[in-house]
Amino acid sequence: MSFEILGVDLYHILSWFIVYSFMGWIWESCYVSAKSKKWVNRGFVSGPFVTIYGVGAVTVYVILRPVAGNILELYFAGVAVATILEYVTGVLMEAIFHTNWWDYSDKKFNFQGKICLGSSVAWGFFTLILFYVFQPVVGDLVEMVPRKTGIVLVYVWLAGYTVDFAFSAAAAFDLRSKMKKLDVVWDEFQENLRDTKLYEVAEEARAKAEVYRMALPVGKWNDMIEERKKMFRETVERYSANDSRLLETKDNILSKYEEFVQKYGDVKKSIRHISRRHLRAYPNMVSSFERRRRLTLKKNRKQNKKSA
Repeated sequence: MSFEILGVDLYHILSWFIVYSFMGWIWESCYVSAKSKKWVNRGFVSGPFVTIYGVGAVTVYVILRPVAGNILELYFAGVAVATILEYVTGVLMEAIFHTNWWDYSDKKFNFQGKICLGSSVAWGFFTLILFYVFQPVVGDLVEMVPRKTGIVLVYVWLAGYTVDFAFSAAAAFDLRSKMKKLDVVWDEFQENLRDTKLYEVAEEARAKAEVYRMALPVGKWNDMIEERKKMFRETVERYSANDSRLLETKDNILSKYEEFVQKYGDVKKSIRHISRRHLRAYPNMVSSFERRRRLTLKKNRKQNKKSA
C-alpha cells in the first residue's frame, strides 16, 4: 500500500477512512436515536460505518493539508470542499437510486435541496475541529497498530465492507423500484380526485410522507392505516356534503382509496429487510419523483397565497 494520493500513502488513507466512518456511525446513530427516543442504526451499509463521514473527513484533510496553518483560510476552504462533496454525493445518490437521502428544501438559502447555507457554515467549523482535534488523535491511533498488522486488518475490513456494500446497494435499488411503484399507485388514485377539493387535502397528506411509513412493524402499520382510512372517509363525507359533483363520485373515490391501500400494503410486504433498515435510518427519505411533487405543491401554495 505504498501508492500515494497528494502525498499521503494509501494505507493511512484507508485506515483513517475506517476510523472516521466508525466515528461517524457512533455520532449519527446516537444523535438520531436520542431525537427518536429509540435505537436507530444509521448509515448506508449494515455495519457500524457511515461512509460519507469517512469519505468527507479524509478528502477534506488530504486536500486541505497545505493550508492547515491558516485558520481563516482553512475554514473557508473547508466550507467550499465539504459543500461540493455533499452536493456531488447528493446528485450521485439521486442519479443512481432515484431517492433523496436528505432534503434541505425547507431550509433557507438551499440549492436543489441538496446543500444549504446553514450546513455549509457548519462544515467550515467541522473542518477546524477535524484538523485541530480529531486528526491528531486518529493519526496517533493508527500509528499504534504495527503496519504489517494494520495492512492485514485493512484488507479484512475491505473484504467485509465490499460484501456489505454490495447487499446494501442491491437493497437500495430494490427500494428505488418499490418507491417508484408507490408513486404510480398514488398517481392512479389521485386521478380520481382531480378538480375536487379533496385533491389538495390528499396532496398535503402525501407531503407529510404518511404513505411512506413502510418501516413500521406490521401491527403498528395496520393500526395507522385503519386510522387514516377512517380520517379519509370522514373528510370525504364532510366535503361531499357541500359539493354535488363530489357527492356523486363519493362511493367511487372511497372504493379507489381502499384499492390504493391494498396495493400499498402489497408493496410494503415486499420490502427487503435491509431496505426497511434504510427507511428507519433515514425516515425523511423520499423518491426523487416525490420530492419534485412536494416542491411543486409548495410553489403552488405560495402562488395561491399571493393571488388571494
